[in-house]
Amino acid sequence: MSLVQTIVIKPSTHFDTIAAAALASGAALAHADLDCEPWASWLSGSFTKSVRRVKRPVELERIRALGLPRAEVTVGDAVGIAFAPARYEDSPREISRLQVSGLDIAHNDVVRFRMPGAFTPHIEINADVSMTTGKTAAQVAHALCAGLLAQSLNTRSAWASNPGLDISEVSFAAPVEQREHVGRQEILIRDNGLTEIAPGTATVRVYIDQLA
Repeated sequence: MSLVQTIVIKPSTHFDTIAAAALASGAALAHADLDCEPWASWLSGSFTKSVRRVKRPVELERIRALGLPRAEVTVGDAVGIAFAPARYEDSPREISRLQVSGLDIAHNDVVRFRMPGAFTPHIEINADVSMTTGKTAAQVAHALCAGLLAQSLNTRSAWASNPGLDISEVSFAAPVEQREHVGRQEILIRDNGLTEIAPGTATVRVYIDQLA
């Protein structure tokens, strides 16, 4: 059974859009019973995610009106709604017809987003890889979930009550001594290569202070 976590996004700025999608995905995971289906099967696979955008407020209201279990996060003017993993073919029409491709927002010289919380994973985006905003959002959401899974249930619960996230864009080619997070545990995310980039490409990495 191939499962995907759908994240519906009302976009705003580049980093607010990425953060809203990732935080919604992390919140859905943090509130879930991960030993039960569909989460157990999804986590045993590749954490597949699908970021779909709404263009009009009415579309967002139709998604909410479905009444499906979800986590919703607002960052600035961006709204992210993440659902429990499900099969592609089981997605309601209101979700499946939303556009997947084409979500790309210029961010000029802005290279960081920070929102402190009870636990604040730091995620670095590989500036050497060309990814759209939508693709980046899915990769950052993957990294955030990986970082949360490395924590205890108590830490995940604390994060769910007071979520934090620190995102920056850096060159992965920089020497180790120039990185901020030497000494912390690093989890590197490599893409499956289904869209935009080649399989095995290092897209993002998440740093955590400790395994709680």
